Amino acid sequence: MAFSALAVFVYGSLKPGGHYWSQFCAGKVSAPIVAKVRGEIYDLGCGYPGAIFNNANWITGVVLTFNNEADFKSIDHLEGYNPAQISEKNDYERLQVECFTLKGISLGLVWAYAVNPHYLAAKEAKLLPLGDWPV
Repeated sequence: MAFSALAVFVYGSLKPGGHYWSQFCAGKVSAPIVAKVRGEIYDLGCGYPGAIFNNANWITGVVLTFNNEADFKSIDHLEGYNPAQISEKNDYERLQVECFTLKGISLGLVWAYAVNPHYLAAKEAKLLPLGDWPV
């Protein structure tokens, strides 16, 4: 499956029903696709999670495909990501990850936001071993 360049895997407050869903996503995306990616998700202790993409575990979330680039780019600002600055100054980095169905079938590459190690270290982060952020 080939996703649009405006597809992003979300795992926290941008999921349907999440804190930022109505402001940033409702009416601006096609139907969410439940998916999972390889990585670890952390409760940052501030109302939203952060993820590190590695092979340690699975993170469940949804793939959102935005209808236009302006709405897609608005997520960069929310996530503290500025592509024009060095990564150490960003809270999160936008990168491409492979996403899968819940049964483990590859869906292809999508964008996702990985928490920067310095930002993770500054929080009282707790690993969520089940890989899911509740909404």
